[in-house]
Formats: sequence, C-alpha cells, structure tokens
Amino acid sequence: MHVDTEFDRLFGETKALRDDSVAYRPLLGRWLLEMAMLFEWHKPASSRRRRSYPEALDDDDFCKLTGMEPPDQPDLDDDEEAPPPPKSAGQWKTHFKRHLDRLRKVKVDTGLPLFRNIALLSDLLKLSKADRMLLLFSASMTLFSTFRGAIMPRNVSATHQLLNRILAHLSGLAEDDFLAATGIDGILVSSGLVQVHHGVKDLEDKVELLKGVANVLMMPHRNSEELTGRFLKKADPPTLTLDNFPHLSADTALLLPYLQHAVQGRTTGVNILLHGKPGVGKSEYVKALAAANGLDLYEISFADAGGEPIKGTGRLKAFAFCQNLLARSENALLLFDEIEDVFPDNSFAMLFGGDEQGDTAGKAWINRTMERNPVPALWVSNRIHQIDPAYLRRFDYSVQFPTPPLAVRRTIAQYHLGCFNPPESWLERIAAAEEITPAQLERAAKVASLVGEANSLKLVEQVLDKSCTLLNTKAMPTRMPVKTGYSLEYLNVDADVTALLEGLQKRPSASLCFYGAAGTGKSELARHLADQLGKPLLIKRASDLLDKYVGESEKNIAAMFAEARRHGAVLVLDEADSFLSDRREAQRSWEVTQVNELLTQMEAFDGIFICTTNLMERLDQASLRRFSFKVRFDYLTKPQRIGMFRQELTRLGGDLAHADSYEPQVARLDRLTPGDFAVAVRQFELWGTAATAQKLYEQLAKECEAKGAPVRKIGFGA
Repeated sequence: MHVDTEFDRLFGETKALRDDSVAYRPLLGRWLLEMAMLFEWHKPASSRRRRSYPEALDDDDFCKLTGMEPPDQPDLDDDEEAPPPPKSAGQWKTHFKRHLDRLRKVKVDTGLPLFRNIALLSDLLKLSKADRMLLLFSASMTLFSTFRGAIMPRNVSATHQLLNRILAHLSGLAEDDFLAATGIDGILVSSGLVQVHHGVKDLEDKVELLKGVANVLMMPHRNSEELTGRFLKKADPPTLTLDNFPHLSADTALLLPYLQHAVQGRTTGVNILLHGKPGVGKSEYVKALAAANGLDLYEISFADAGGEPIKGTGRLKAFAFCQNLLARSENALLLFDEIEDVFPDNSFAMLFGGDEQGDTAGKAWINRTMERNPVPALWVSNRIHQIDPAYLRRFDYSVQFPTPPLAVRRTIAQYHLGCFNPPESWLERIAAAEEITPAQLERAAKVASLVGEANSLKLVEQVLDKSCTLLNTKAMPTRMPVKTGYSLEYLNVDADVTALLEGLQKRPSASLCFYGAAGTGKSELARHLADQLGKPLLIKRASDLLDKYVGESEKNIAAMFAEARRHGAVLVLDEADSFLSDRREAQRSWEVTQVNELLTQMEAFDGIFICTTNLMERLDQASLRRFSFKVRFDYLTKPQRIGMFRQELTRLGGDLAHADSYEPQVARLDRLTPGDFAVAVRQFELWGTAATAQKLYEQLAKECEAKGAPVRKIGFGA
C-alpha cells in the first residue's frame, strides 16, 4: 500500500474515515499518548491467552486516535514482516514513545474551524495561552466521542490539581499557569463558558462546555462578528413606545437617564428587575426603553445554535458569556427574559454539584456576575417569589408591572384592535376586562386578521374567550352592565371636585376622607379620580384586612399600603369606620393597635389614600385630623334628582314626553342618591324591558321607602 504522508500511515485514507474528529486526530492521539506516558497506561495488563500487553490497546477508540493496534494486528503492509511484540513494561514504554514521536511530527492544520474559532474568541475575551488550552481541551471532550471514549475506561479520578497537571503536561505550559485559568475567577469559568466541577470527578466529566458552544466552534466563521452572532441575538424592534406605558411614567423618568449614563460611563454591575404577570408588556417596555435611548438591545437566547433549548443554569452561564462578548461594546443593553426558570429552588446546588459547598459557590458566582457585568442588564420575570432575597438585593431598581388602569387598557385595545374599526362601546367592554393582557389582544388581532372574515369583532371575542378559558381568567363581558351615566353634575358634595383633581394632578399625594350616606357616590368619585390621573385603583374592604389572629390584621394593613406603593395605585379603604373607630371606646388592646398601624402607614404613604365611610360619627377624632381633605357626600338636590331622572330615562330608552308629569314626585324624594338610580337601572336590565317614566319613578320611590324616607303618593293626596 502506498503511503503518502505520516498522517496516512497512522490513520489510513482520510476519505475512508467518517467522523468529525478525522482532521483533529493527530492532536487527540498525541494527547492520549502523552497521558498514557503520564499515567503509565503503557504497562502490560495481566496475562491473556499467554500474551500480555497494555489494556489501552484493547480499546478501539484509543487505537483509532493513536494509530496503534494490539500486537496480533500489527500496523504494517502485507509484505512487511512484523517485529516481535514488546514483552516488558520498559519495551512497551519505548513502543508507546515511538508512536508519540511519530504523532508529534504530524502537523495539525491551525486553519481548522475549532482552532480558528478559539483564536477569534481569544481576541474577543483576551484569553491567555492557558485559557485557550482549557477551552480546546473542554471542547474536544465534548465534540469528539472517540476521545472521550478512549479516556473513560482509564478511570482517571481528577482533582482540580490533577486537571491542572494534565493540561500543563499536554500543552507544555507551567502548571501554575492553569491555577488562574481553571479557578472561579478565570475568564472562561466566570463567564460561564467552561465549568470546572468541584471535588473529585472522572477526567471526562471534570470540565463541561456551555451547552451549544461546542457545535458553534466547529462551524466556519470569517470574523469575530460572525462568531458572536451565533451567541447574541439582536432584539426585535419594539411595537410600542414609552407613551403606551403612562402608568409607569415615574419608573421611565428614572430609568431613561440611569441607563443612558450607565452605558456612557461604562458602569459595571447595573441590573434592573422587571416583574409582573405574563402578557402585561414587560419585554416590550424594555425594548421601548432601549429605543428611546438609542441603545442596541441584545437578548439571551432560549436555544443553542442547534436549536436545542437552553434551560435553567445553562441560561445563567449564557448570560455571563454574553456579558463578556459585549464587554467592549459602547452602546449595548442586555435583556434576560423569563428568568423564573433560571432561579428554581437549589439551582446553584445543582449547578455546582448538589451539595452545600456547591450551593455556596454558586451564590458567590452569581453575585460576582451581577456585581461585575460590564453591560447593563434588564432581567424580566413573571414571578419572583422563588428568587432568594440574596439575589434580589443585587438589583439596582425594580419595576412591578400592575394591571394597567382603565384608560390605559382602553388605549391598548384601540392600538391592537383599532384596525377593525370597532365601536366605542365594544372597546369599552374590552377595556373593562382587567385580566385580559395586551399579549392576548395582540394574538386575537393576528388570528382575526388572518382569517379575514367580515365579522372580525366576533372572531376577536371568540379568540379571547378561548384564551381566557385556557388561562382560567375572567373573559370580556358579553355586554357592559348598565350603569348610570357618571357625571360630577350629580354629586352633592361640599368640595370643588374640579379643583381637587387639578391639585392631585400637580401633586399626587394626599389622604382624603369621603363620608356620607350609602349610595351618594363616594366610591365612584374615587374611581373617577384614578381614571383621570391615569392610575390603577386598589380597593380594600375591612373584610379583606381583618384577621382572627392577633397581629395579622396589622400585617395586612401594612401589606395593603405596600401593594398600592408598588402599583402606583390610588388606594381606597372602604368601610374605614371598621378601623378608625373612636379609640376611647375600644375594649381590646389590639383594636387600638390596628388604628395606630393604619395611621402610621397613612403618614408614611406618599400616594393618594381615600377612606370612605357611612358612619362619620363613629370615627376617631384624632384620626380625622390626619386627613388632608374631608369631603361630605349628601343626598341629591332637587335639580339633581330631576336632571338624573331625565338622563337615566333617556339612557334606558324611555320616552321623555311623559317625564314632566313625574318630575315633581321625583323632586320630593328627599333621600334619593345616585346609588338608587344604579339599583333601578340594574333591575330594568334584569327585566329586559324598556323603561317608562312611571316605572322608573316607582322603582326609585321603593328604594327611598326602604331607607325609611316618607314618599308622597301621586294624586290629590300627594
């Protein structure tokens, strides 16, 4: 057989070899023989069939990579005479060394993708020679099954020190050079690209490459930009702007300059947490922030280059690696989305071997990563309860995404569904469904657009209904409940509501007490103020806060204010008299502590807090002094009764031609409230019949009678 090169002599015809390790075999074979000399794999095993030779030569993978064969299968042409096989350990050592010398003469093509890509990464990450050797060894252990298979039967139990010794032996570098490379602060380890497992491990399992990286290293890349493009994904352009998030205006006002200055000043350790239920626009908000600042936004991929999903701690490593890849970028932000799968219970114990030492090492690793990341990172999660407070404390700022207020939900509905030219009443129904998210609206619009039928609004409703059923959330109402037409004109209060609203718009921090008879419009005014201010409304009742265990009610009160603060909400405490009763009449000590806790939280709250009560006379006088404004709600005046009667009769489809004859009777209903009209409207809705002036009056009269108010009959006895 004609032999063209030493490579062909050792490994046969290149075209006959089928696995990807072919071109790398001279290097892999040399490494195996270097380790054979180091660990004395050349020593013969016990006698077998009257012959004795090293066990390594019984291993097909070892022989394939080194070009060696058992003595009964000599590596010679048919016309050559086989020399007698070695017998002693010394002879086998000489035999192994002869093959090693031959392999050392075979030149390895440094233009091969693996070597070329490691060189590109070396330039990007500023790797040392020891770093490059560690990366090459880790990649080879992952990529080449024959190399791994040849080492596995040798049962090499590797400590950290032994790993350094092996790498030094294979590379010709000093063992001390690898102390830094394989240590926790080494660039490859700290970036998550290579993991060096703690404790004693089999050599083939001692080092582990970041998932997906090995395959990328075998792909040809012309330059570092092509290579980094395999790991870094440029985020899609935003579909929304910051104007679509008016309820987060305070957060936006802080984050825009903070991120801009952090990038310009190359500040390290900048981490922002954004959290809230799925579909409320967290990722879109991040994209809008980046776009508003003119910054390039990259995101951590959910899959490797081969399309295989990256989960849990693998994504943490990918985050650290991408941070290092972007370290020299002058205009970058990094989005780390859906981090809830990154922080499961005991995630770092799993990452570092599942023991207490590993858990501690893992916490140290993530803490260092967050302290040193060169690129500002925005971490997005649907939930944070499972994240250790030790990590939560590392975030510079956090944004909790609340359910958008009604006005914002209406704008979002118009944005996604306006292409179908829906009527205002239909959009109001969409906006009324608090649990329908912007993401659901976007998908419903996509489905309806692709189906393309004339009745697109019905299709949107169908898609939303199915989505809400799937998510076990409240669907959009089939029709809006018929309410009274809200108007400040029909509030009988002792304050200028317009001036109050203007004041709150300038300085949205105040405590207000709304008091008066039931149904006079206290809660509706609170709702109106929240809508006009573009803030969510958080309503709590005594039943939500009172607890049978001592001390728990106080905790619930504190949690109520904390929730309002997180959401930037207008906080309404209904039935406030349950908490703010006169302390002089308290019979138990815990009743006093509840009042004190509420007053303490009130004073510390920098938002808008509204208490409503029907029993002003029961309130603690000292407590009343804590309110910035006290607004009295009274029964409707005569002109208001008549005006609201005509308005609601019209809204219910009644004929105003007959209203005049009943207006004097309506004017005599001294205790009539907007709430009475709401009850009457609901009853007409239940009956499903058109209202008449007589029926509306009769229903209002019944409501007043139920309150003990005298009602004058129609006719001569009136």
